[in-house]
Amino acid sequence: MLIGPPGDPEVWLGVPHHAPIGVERIALERPEGSRIADENAVLYALVCLEALLAAGVQARLAVASQARDHDPNKDPRSVYCQALWHQPAALLVECHGAGSHAPHELELSAGANRRSDPLGFGQRLAEALGPGFHLAAQSEPGVRHGWILDADQRAAPTQLRYPALRTRSLEAAAERGMAAFHLEAKLRFRSAGPRLGVPTPSGRRLGLALASAIRQQLPARDGAHPMR
Repeated sequence: MLIGPPGDPEVWLGVPHHAPIGVERIALERPEGSRIADENAVLYALVCLEALLAAGVQARLAVASQARDHDPNKDPRSVYCQALWHQPAALLVECHGAGSHAPHELELSAGANRRSDPLGFGQRLAEALGPGFHLAAQSEPGVRHGWILDADQRAAPTQLRYPALRTRSLEAAAERGMAAFHLEAKLRFRSAGPRLGVPTPSGRRLGLALASAIRQQLPARDGAHPMR
């Protein structure tokens, strides 16, 4: 599913593993086995998309929902990947969901995409999120080492659980001149109790902060100022 205005986007948002709450696994028919679903990951991505479009950024959202026989962002032949490469952009940001046992409530990486600065993007995202949130950001592409960041730019070393080092979509983005990031968010950013189709307050905060960090990532336009 593609959401957003037609035309060449400046930014692609991607949700390759989306499923509704209660669907815990996808790719059930994949020869190498199923994988965990990112339940309701589309919600904070939609908040981000709406904020980008309102700010005049040409953005589109690609959603793969309940994939049956493949892992969309690991298979370059998937409909998901082909949609991204049909209209390359300056930036790809993939939105995922982390499980309850993940060590960090938010984790950002660029996989092995050497065109990206995950630590710099993570610092902008942590600042935009504001007090009360912590983010683990990859120190540089291709490694598991990271830093836990907060709005005051304090940092502590850590190891990432999801560095996305084998994520094909991030690698293919680099081959096409695109920076790319991979964001994992725990359930508090995706759903709470019966509010299955409504962004949580934390999810709305994340979507807006992500849009702010993306705006700052893009080349400055004449007369424009980065969105805070």
